[in-house]
Amino acid sequence: MDPSVNYFYTSCTRSDGWPAISRFHADLEYRLRAQEGLWVSGALGPQMGSGQRFDRALAEVGVMIALGSPQYFQSQYCGREWAVFKTRISRHRVRTQKDASACLIPILWEPVPPHALPPRTADGQESPAETQWEGGFGGNGLHQLMQSDSREAEDAYFALLERLSRQIAEARRIHLSMIDVEELSRVRPAFGTLPLTRQTTSARTPVYTGSYTEPSGGYDSRVPSAPVSIAISYVGADQPWADWMAEVLEQDGHPSVTQVRWETERESLTETVDRAHREAERVIALFSRTYFTAGETEPLDWERAFVGADKEWLIPVQIDTEPRPLLVRRGVPVTQLKGSDQNEAERLCELVRDPNPRIPGQREGDAR
Repeated sequence: MDPSVNYFYTSCTRSDGWPAISRFHADLEYRLRAQEGLWVSGALGPQMGSGQRFDRALAEVGVMIALGSPQYFQSQYCGREWAVFKTRISRHRVRTQKDASACLIPILWEPVPPHALPPRTADGQESPAETQWEGGFGGNGLHQLMQSDSREAEDAYFALLERLSRQIAEARRIHLSMIDVEELSRVRPAFGTLPLTRQTTSARTPVYTGSYTEPSGGYDSRVPSAPVSIAISYVGADQPWADWMAEVLEQDGHPSVTQVRWETERESLTETVDRAHREAERVIALFSRTYFTAGETEPLDWERAFVGADKEWLIPVQIDTEPRPLLVRRGVPVTQLKGSDQNEAERLCELVRDPNPRIPGQREGDAR
């Protein structure tokens, strides 16, 4: 039996940048665990697909985070999630005479023009246009805040996570009234024009298509190498990022892109990296907070897995700012991605096609 407890549900659409959304959800989940306990988890809407598991989460979880955007308000699926929570909040008010509006936490993910906000529904439910959205991000939305590399943006992001974790914990104590599955099936979407279907594959992202040109002289002028087979070493929590990287590299023309999940209960760090190398010519190590805390590792395990002149096939890429284990921090050149837009896709493709990769360990103190 899964011992975890869902404290919150993230309502969103994949087309708003799936890697960034999954990172936000994971960061919030991590902060709640530090605050409330290791049993805490969250349900991420698009990962759940549809069916009984999805319906149970939507009907029972006590708090919903809604990531608003123009795409969000076009989705009937998101409109249904919004309507279900509004119904549960109304039901709670009738049954207990107490306000439960704190159980729905709206966050502006992308800027929304006023005309794109849906009107009040036919049954009189409050429109998202009448909702107070968390949007203190300079008017640009949380997504753009996360993509900024400024210290101020980073501080604002982590302050938001801390505030949200407190809000979720407090709202969960309201014990929002549940709704049975039969009634849930009768709730109509509050908004949305796109069909009531849930994406189950990663959304298409504009990616680099491999039209490389030789730099016109200057430092480090070089011709990119031919496409090679790639393996991506990752942990399960970072599946959306592994999916995005695979799609980017496949569209860039690499003949084979294999995802190799670290089976922490069955293999060591060194074994999973070696297994990935047996699958392909080059290996992307998808570094993240969850990668660094997965499995049972000793300090020297990181050196054995990633440092050495025989590891030129390794491409360490990090998707967050979590401090790396000491031996990796000192001896391994790591590229940090700041999002999943076209510029970052180009960086990933150029990194993989680099004909003269830096050997892990050759430049001491190459910490970022």
